[in-house]
Amino acid sequence: MKKKSKPEKKPSLDDARNRLGGRTADEQPAPPGIGPGSIVQVAANDGTKHVAVVVFANATEIHVLIDGTKLRRVPPESVELNEGATPSALSKIAADAHVFARLAEGQPVRYADDAGGLLGGKLVEKCRYGALIVRDDGAVVAVGFRKLWPAANAAAS
Repeated sequence: MKKKSKPEKKPSLDDARNRLGGRTADEQPAPPGIGPGSIVQVAANDGTKHVAVVVFANATEIHVLIDGTKLRRVPPESVELNEGATPSALSKIAADAHVFARLAEGQPVRYADDAGGLLGGKLVEKCRYGALIVRDDGAVVAVGFRKLWPAANAAAS
């Protein structure tokens, strides 16, 4: 007799929300001058400094992306604005983080799907590293901040 395999669990909204860093509502503001899209230096445990991009910040923690791949949560006192040169890859991430920071729940948005297409929807829940979007067909999708922009018609409102 063959063993029945368990049906694959469909991802839940909670799973998607957790992958995107959790909801950001009711957060205490970040230190002045440090916010999503800021290019900063972060001190490592060995005293070296890394240039990074802030992707999320509040009063108690700052989430930075180092080398475009390593996400770190650090206290605000370990971060300072970068005064030196910025690698172009980090500048692109910073621009995406800055655009994402300006998006608001309820706003029409455009996003890139996994096949490279550009689709529309409505931002229903903003998370630290992306958002939950309701597509035009009613399905909810999780989209990372680098693949999310305001819809063209949202710019006029």
